[in-house]
Amino acid sequence: MSRSELTSIYLALHGLTTRLHLFKARVEFLRLAFKYSLVCEITNYELWDVGYEGLGERQFDTCFEMGDSEDVIAELIKTARSEGFIDSVRIWCGGESFARWCSYADRQGQLF
Repeated sequence: MSRSELTSIYLALHGLTTRLHLFKARVEFLRLAFKYSLVCEITNYELWDVGYEGLGERQFDTCFEMGDSEDVIAELIKTARSEGFIDSVRIWCGGESFARWCSYADRQGQLF
């Protein structure tokens, strides 16, 4: 990935930080973080330290703290499966948590 493509992703993530009160923004934030393997850079404040102030662990955590975390996780899992970055989510979660996260997506699929 080129430097300019990475910068575009950083800017997109940074722009989403002011809209994390919206469900779709939280899902998109997580999608970008996991798809481009940026979770550690976000949660360790590496991006904040290089000029993307407001893009850190607090914003990542917010994605799971708005009362609809199971729905956000379910959307993330479905997207990760379809876009091919499910391994990134699996590695970050670990075995037991990953199984639980997948169950949210699979349970939602059974409702329809």
